[in-house]
Amino acid sequence: MATETRHMTTNEMIANCDEVADYFESVAPEHFPVYPAAEYWLRCAVQRAAVTGCRDHDRIGALIADARAAGSTWERIAELLETTPEAAAAQYS
Repeated sequence: MATETRHMTTNEMIANCDEVADYFESVAPEHFPVYPAAEYWLRCAVQRAAVTGCRDHDRIGALIADARAAGSTWERIAELLETTPEAAAAQYS
């Protein structure tokens, strides 16, 4: 899968940073969802598998165990895996 890279000018980067900063300054912190760090690593592993076409089931299983230990629900894990909670639990519990 080839992805075209577009280089941004310094002004474009600054404008983008200002837009992102404006967004975060306009929203109260309590409105941001908080997820366990383990979900971040699981998302990275799933995205890597999508790009490379190679899914490391042992690694993903370990990351799911970490996410579950940190309080992640099967619904949330299923969302990251793009499957149903029942299928995720059946495969990884």
